[in-house]
Amino acid sequence: MRQTGYQNGKKRWLKWLTAAMLTLPGAAVADHVWVGVFAKNTPYQTQGFESRKYFSEFALAIEDRWKRGYTLLDLEQGYHRWMGLFVKGGSYKAQAYTSRRDIEKFMKVVELRRKQGYTLTDVEWGNGRWVGVFSKGKGLKPQEFVVFEEVEKFPGLVHNALQKGMKLDHITYGDGRWFAAFVKDPAYKTQVITMSDNFESLQNDLRKKWRQGYKVLDLEFGFGKWIAVYDKTKLYTHEKVDAINDFDEFTAYVNHRWKQGFHLIDLADGIN
Repeated sequence: MRQTGYQNGKKRWLKWLTAAMLTLPGAAVADHVWVGVFAKNTPYQTQGFESRKYFSEFALAIEDRWKRGYTLLDLEQGYHRWMGLFVKGGSYKAQAYTSRRDIEKFMKVVELRRKQGYTLTDVEWGNGRWVGVFSKGKGLKPQEFVVFEEVEKFPGLVHNALQKGMKLDHITYGDGRWFAAFVKDPAYKTQVITMSDNFESLQNDLRKKWRQGYKVLDLEFGFGKWIAVYDKTKLYTHEKVDAINDFDEFTAYVNHRWKQGFHLIDLADGIN
């Protein structure tokens, strides 16, 4: 992984640190940022990070990581870049991925994989394709999926899921649509979801939720909205969120956090 530019670019990093030190320089407004959520005391002791411009190239990286005993924990695409967080020691025992250009065809594959005993553990859209990561392993629960266009429908969908004892498992935006996966979970009441119109509002949500004892587990951006998923059940500690404008500097900073004893738990990108 490239680490050039680490010292020279240090002043340009946008660092989201602890709740007390969360800041965003005013000059960085409206820039694209790469975002990493880091924490300590996670199950993901051994990690790997891969990025490629084209999915065909990234697919080869997935296959290589699988051969080396890793599983794909998080997939992200944005700004002409596919990224993946790979781990050893997670709960997934077998994985597969599928790519389709059409959302209807993608949903048919999701159903086919379900019949094969797989659970959709991540979904991403980029470069005109929907990509699903499917896994087998302990603790994976039944899911329901919703595809919708107007983000204003999202709070109502979350409310309906809560009424059925379900919580949000994954959400992503692409090709003018939102894709949401909900999962049956007895701990559904511990989840909190916020939707922010801009980066500054997201920062305020992070500060507030951290003070209340929540951990942020997932950040997503789409159509001008930042969505954050929080939970109180995770035993992670020392959680930090870093947002960096330059991709090479972002990958260098991932290495920096690893050396500090942090584990990467989520990847995101969007407009600050």
